[in-house]
Amino acid sequence: MRAGLIVALLSLAGCATVPQHSACTALGAGVRYCLQPLPAGQVLAVNQWVEISVADRPAGERLVFAIDAAGARMDVVGLSPLGQKVFRVTTDHGTLRWDGPQAAEALGRQLPALIQLMLWPEAAVREGLSAGATLAVSAHERRLSGDDTLLLTSRQSASTPAEGAIDARFTQLDARIRITPLED
Repeated sequence: MRAGLIVALLSLAGCATVPQHSACTALGAGVRYCLQPLPAGQVLAVNQWVEISVADRPAGERLVFAIDAAGARMDVVGLSPLGQKVFRVTTDHGTLRWDGPQAAEALGRQLPALIQLMLWPEAAVREGLSAGATLAVSAHERRLSGDDTLLLTSRQSASTPAEGAIDARFTQLDARIRITPLED
C-alpha cells in the first residue's frame, strides 16, 4: 500500500513524541521548535506534491499535501494520489489534533514544525527555535543545526518557498523530501 511508507516514516519518530497540547517539538539533541503564527495579514493556502523517501525504501511515497494556515492555525491534509485522505493534522494556538494512523502519530505531530521550518518567514522560524539551534539562511537554502549536528537542509527553487520546489533532507530520519507545487 502506497500509504505504508508514510506510516512507516511517521512511526520512526517515536522518540520525539509531542504531548497532545504542546506547540513545541524536539527536532534533535538539544533543539526544540515551538510553532509560530504567520505574521498578521499573511495566509498560506497551497496544494503540493510531496515525495518522501527513506534509506530502507528509496522508491519512496507520493502524497498531496493541502496546507491552509492563517495566524496561529494550520491545517495539513495528506491525500493519496487518488484523493483518499491518509491523515489530517491541525494546530490552533498550541493545541495539535491528529486524525490518522495511530502508528504515525508521533511524527504526524512533528509535521507542522517541519512545514514551518521550510515554508514560514525566516523571522518567525527564528522566534520558534530553542537557544541551542542555529539557522543559516541564504537566498535559496535553509540549514538547521544543533550541537554541531546538521538536522535539516532545505533548498528551494523560488524566492518564496511556497511557490517553488523544495528539496529537503531530515538527517535524524535519513529522510529526503521533494515538494513541488500541484499543477492546476
